[in-house]
Amino acid sequence: MLRYFALAEWFGPLRILESITARAALAVILAFLVALVLGPVFIRRMKLRKAVEDVEKPDALRLQELHDVKKGTPTMGGLFLVAAVSFTVFLCCDPANPLVWVGQFVFIGFAALGFLDDYWKLRGWGRKGLIKRHKLLGEVGLALATVLLLYIGSEQGWFGMTAVPAGDREADFEAVTNSRNIIPPTRLVIPFTKWSEVNQDLGVGYWLFAMLIIVACSNAVNLTDGLDGLASGCTGMVTMTYGLLCYLVGNAMTCAFFRIPMVPGVGELSIFGAALAGGLMGFLWFNANPARVFMGDTGSLALGGVIAFLAIVTKHELTLIVAGGIFVWEALSVILQVGSFRLFHKRLFKIAPFHHHLEYSGWKENQVVVRLWIVGVILSIMSLGLLKMH
Repeated sequence: MLRYFALAEWFGPLRILESITARAALAVILAFLVALVLGPVFIRRMKLRKAVEDVEKPDALRLQELHDVKKGTPTMGGLFLVAAVSFTVFLCCDPANPLVWVGQFVFIGFAALGFLDDYWKLRGWGRKGLIKRHKLLGEVGLALATVLLLYIGSEQGWFGMTAVPAGDREADFEAVTNSRNIIPPTRLVIPFTKWSEVNQDLGVGYWLFAMLIIVACSNAVNLTDGLDGLASGCTGMVTMTYGLLCYLVGNAMTCAFFRIPMVPGVGELSIFGAALAGGLMGFLWFNANPARVFMGDTGSLALGGVIAFLAIVTKHELTLIVAGGIFVWEALSVILQVGSFRLFHKRLFKIAPFHHHLEYSGWKENQVVVRLWIVGVILSIMSLGLLKMH
């Protein structure tokens, strides 16, 4: 919205707001400040309404004992995080870009589903929230709606890939940027290979794959949200990574340098990634140990869904395995634990997800969180390194 700020006609320096880089920098600061302002107000309201986390774990008494100090901590903090990010995106992003609105749909849609789950718990209608199959059905429905919107975009020409010439003439890059000859996005880009050599078009299978990514990522972030600052810190690293990838993939010059496909219009989503990173830093201000608020499913499902969306639109879906390695391992630890117990009646871990296994092994909560943050930083750097590994 700021791109069309009318005062730019009378005050020339405001033309800087036409720059994606300037608006991304503004988005980080603005989302951070809005989250800082909303946080204390939200926490007070939640305490008055007694909307606090249920730390009782009848099936894991030792874990309940470890987390007993968290009793009375407000939950559903994802509400003010989503509000801060959405406000910033509305203000800083170009409203004429359809991808921005699809991203907002994913973010708010999954936040609404998470809100229902949290509200169900707080009302006492079910200690674990929505019935699992109902929750999964909601996630699949939102994922289906997302890929349908992207499919429509691919048909109308506002979502897809395009080849970037190897030359360095500005005319070439301008031609690519303005080209309407967009390659359908159903072609999977595989790291370590030249994308032009990957000729397999997945067709309808790609959209099913995209749905799987969205559902899996939203659940993986949800599983990781079990310790103070763990999910918010790790998600912040991934959003910064994909915010940068959005900028690179949306720019013909950088695509030519890295030999990666360009996705016209996706550069605007770097502002979305910046707003997410800023909002998460503001949320972490209150979520760091000892946490004054938890994000709940309202925040974790929304963050997981939008990370998957950014991976899909940048055509770096497989890079998410590296960048979001913490989330992948947390989800995998649960799958392995359940599978091992059902097949062999043995547990691979003392408890799942993995961060609780580390607690059971004698690690303090801060040790677990900070060390997983360190791993997350390393994985984010590695994921960016994949850009030149062809």
